[in-house]
Amino acid sequence: MGERERIEGKVIVMKNRNLTHFTLMDIVERKIQFTKTNPISNQNDFENSDKGELAAYREMMHDMKEMKEDEFLEKYLRLLKTLAQKFDNNEFQDMHEQETMTGYNNGIVAVLKCIDPIYEFDLEEHPLPDIE
Repeated sequence: MGERERIEGKVIVMKNRNLTHFTLMDIVERKIQFTKTNPISNQNDFENSDKGELAAYREMMHDMKEMKEDEFLEKYLRLLKTLAQKFDNNEFQDMHEQETMTGYNNGIVAVLKCIDPIYEFDLEEHPLPDIE
């Protein structure tokens, strides 16, 4: 992959830089770009999910600029727990809202997995070990 890649007529700008300068924000920016231009699937089929995912990415990008890792993880792990409870309690009655919140949840998990792959799993079912 060079500096630019063409996907179905769309140009995605890729910065060709040393990977030691590649950050979590770069990954999220690419996730945003991919979600907006996804050439693999019909975007109309995932409109609500993509809306939620993009909202999560944008919120997390803002927080990455303001927060330290522990504070960031605490906020988003708490948010995932709250979302799980709302899904369990069927608080999202409307199908569009369910799809949007599923996308939001999935966006958060996608970013947290980049920090530590353990965050892909249900931490209620698989709690993290205590670290001393």
